[in-house]
Amino acid sequence: MLPNRGFPGIVRPVPPPRLASVLLILAVAAASARATLWVSPDGNDANPGTDDQPLRTIARARDVVRTMNRDMADDITVFIAGAHHFDQPLELGPEDSGTNGFNIVYTAAPGGRPVVSGGTRVAGWTLADPARKLWSAPEPAGLAGAVDLYVNGTPVGRTRGRLVAALSRNSDGSPAAAPAPGAHWKNPGEVAFLPQEDGAIWSERTGSQESFVVNAFELLGTPGEWYLDPSARRFYYTPRPGEDMAAADVVAASAPGLILGGGTTDRPIAGVIFKGIRFEYTARPGSLPEPKEAPAAAVRFTYAGGIQFLEDEFVHLGTPALGLGPAVADCTVDGCAFADVAWSAAMVSGASTVRIEESRFSYVATAHDQAGVIEVARSKEVSILRNQFDHYPCVAILRVDGAGSEVRDTSNLVSPPMIALHGARLQEAPSAAPGESGVPQAYRAILAEAFSAPTVPRPPTAVSAEAEDGFAYVTWIPSCIDGGAPVTSYTVASSTGAKATVSSDEFLARGYMVFGGLENGHAVAFTVAASSAHGASPQSLPTAAVTPAHKRKLRPPQTPAAVSFATGGTGPSVRITPPAADGGSPVVAYVVAATPSGSQAVLEGLDVIHADAAQPLTRTLEGFSLKGASEVSVSARNAAGLGRPLIVKLQK
Repeated sequence: MLPNRGFPGIVRPVPPPRLASVLLILAVAAASARATLWVSPDGNDANPGTDDQPLRTIARARDVVRTMNRDMADDITVFIAGAHHFDQPLELGPEDSGTNGFNIVYTAAPGGRPVVSGGTRVAGWTLADPARKLWSAPEPAGLAGAVDLYVNGTPVGRTRGRLVAALSRNSDGSPAAAPAPGAHWKNPGEVAFLPQEDGAIWSERTGSQESFVVNAFELLGTPGEWYLDPSARRFYYTPRPGEDMAAADVVAASAPGLILGGGTTDRPIAGVIFKGIRFEYTARPGSLPEPKEAPAAAVRFTYAGGIQFLEDEFVHLGTPALGLGPAVADCTVDGCAFADVAWSAAMVSGASTVRIEESRFSYVATAHDQAGVIEVARSKEVSILRNQFDHYPCVAILRVDGAGSEVRDTSNLVSPPMIALHGARLQEAPSAAPGESGVPQAYRAILAEAFSAPTVPRPPTAVSAEAEDGFAYVTWIPSCIDGGAPVTSYTVASSTGAKATVSSDEFLARGYMVFGGLENGHAVAFTVAASSAHGASPQSLPTAAVTPAHKRKLRPPQTPAAVSFATGGTGPSVRITPPAADGGSPVVAYVVAATPSGSQAVLEGLDVIHADAAQPLTRTLEGFSLKGASEVSVSARNAAGLGRPLIVKLQK
């Protein structure tokens, strides 16, 4: 339970103006006595909205507020109890604002924990195919639009597999409904064909050729994958280890959003507070492939001022959680929890004076590696203070417009990212010692809250291989969704039946593993599974087949295309543009050496093997000293060895 959850008191009240008339004071007191509404799923929208005769819906409460807020002398408080399902966002406009400096407060009824949800529970699961451990349940009535599925609070994915045959093409060059010949999909109109996964390299660089098939009934059988048969109106799902479908809590999310507040330039919406409310279950857009641009947020305000989110929860969201902007000012997010969010937790765009404080951000941007947990664009006076960030892919606080926004981020406790793709983003660190940063004691209870049941990790994505002489390099993108326990190791399996295991720490340090013992001239593919204290994940999708061979023309890489240095607080930073030619084998490391001081650093990691001309490698060289050095050499390394160095002369 969060501190003060369910307590009706609201922080930062705005006092009413002084009144000179006793009669006016009495009138204000009478109005204040009526300045509450009560909402419960057991109520009736024909009721007056009192404690003993509550309204049934939040939408009706909004409409009643419109009759009460024209000349406010105190806050109007809407006490909400129970769970409320939304198929579409509840719309709030200027007419829903607080007036005279007061607020409209949507808050938890005393002792309650209200839920605003875009999810529908899927019940009636039965074992449909014991041999494949395949379970089935009827599609709930009224479910429409895009659907994301959650089992015990953890998102599960649609069926997916690698194409084993080339696609036939329509006359316009687009892929036909099925590979040709021999494959007959049960519902061909539902099947999608996608290219390689985001972040895939090496064996997966196939251009625009579709490599994977998604959302096909025939692919059922992999634990943690589901399919909705539109003709039979039934869900199918294969459980992960430890999941009991007879008792599992399964939710289908279909709402595109939950709250949509907006005004105009001349008439913004203002003075609205949400306190102690849980916002949950929105669905990503239904199109496959998923759009690259983020959809609208679960809760979004535009042309607004004085909006506050206090001790709220934003969980199980296939969309961004909170969108602020454009034209949003004086907004506060305090004591909130953001967890299990596919996109960003907060997107601040074209806003000013926004405070995001004392909140927890866990398992955010889980489906979008390049998204920031908090993204800020074209905004002024944004304060991000005393928060905790953990289980995110690449970057905690992302300035979309570079240094264009005014962002003050201090006293945040920032854990290392799960995915080390871009070195410039990996150097985030706590801006104070751990005991002095992060969520303060008053809100520490949110750090202990669990939003999903423990389970096995999600398998890695973008598994890629590069064949060499008797071995192969194998790499992958770790998932942020670890099932509630840290991933300790990865097991790589070849299509020949051989296996090799690498610790999580070793993989993250190097960015790849060497899979040896391969026979030259024989094609081989690889899958990867992640392991934690809760068990091993299902296998990842396989790589394309690669063939080990002796490379007669293999050479060390050329010199890096460009290298530059800059001074920094914990050490100099280096920016390396990879060589124009890698010599026939991927660059897997760089060696940086200073002369004559002898200081040396070896750079490895996912950011090294993913660097290219468009995204050079950027690292802070902690412990590396340029003191006394007149020049620094930087050499690239591949399977053939260390290439010729690029020499950078240092200015004295």
